[in-house]
Amino acid sequence: SKIIIMKTNIKYYLSYLLLAFFLFGCSNTKNLDVSKSTAKLIYEKAIASANNKQFEDANEAFESILLDYPYSVWATKSKVMMAWVYYESNKYDSAINMADNFIKNHPENELVPYALYLKAMSYYERIFDVERDTKMTLKAKEAFENLINRFPNSEYSRDSKLKIELARSNLAGKQMAIGRFYQKQNHFSAAIKRYQRVITEFETTDQTPEALLRLTECYLSLGTKNEAIRTASVLKYNFPDSIWTGKIPMDLLNEL
Repeated sequence: SKIIIMKTNIKYYLSYLLLAFFLFGCSNTKNLDVSKSTAKLIYEKAIASANNKQFEDANEAFESILLDYPYSVWATKSKVMMAWVYYESNKYDSAINMADNFIKNHPENELVPYALYLKAMSYYERIFDVERDTKMTLKAKEAFENLINRFPNSEYSRDSKLKIELARSNLAGKQMAIGRFYQKQNHFSAAIKRYQRVITEFETTDQTPEALLRLTECYLSLGTKNEAIRTASVLKYNFPDSIWTGKIPMDLLNEL
């Protein structure tokens, strides 16, 4: 009889544990569901604030998700969105830092290409006067190239390629500006080096036709007519409809 009672007690105790575990598990699952729902609502509210140019409110909301729901998918997304908000509010250094931290801590995340794009754009937006400072142009070019090399099929790759060409054109423009300055000062050899650099390093940019014309002018000024004819021929052959081709001196044009 005593043994039967003990078995009954054990059976009752196990049943109690199972019930308690079930209730506790349901409670935890319910709490997790509530947490996920709350984090999502805060995230959506933050996005809405950012779209309404309420950038401080947006990032405060994103930060609250990082603090209160650090292991949720919404916390991960919030890190990238904070970089986006900094970018939209012209706080480019903060955007770059936030993007870098995300890339470092979540290297396999699907949002890494977007973080790389935000970083590149944060440099690109600060290209103001390439004739005075090429630093941002170079950084933007390198950042876009990094994105394309790592994620060649990304939805951001096409725009990145366009931005790279614009950056290259700006860098070529810098060389052209220096070359024109030397040419006006009659420092033709120095000018030629700048124009040749445009042709060799930035051949695909829209600066190349003018560089060929200016080279032609410099060679004529130095009395090296054969070089002038050769350069003018390249300009005429490759860019027949360019305005710079139309500026080839007539006496030289007749010899092409």
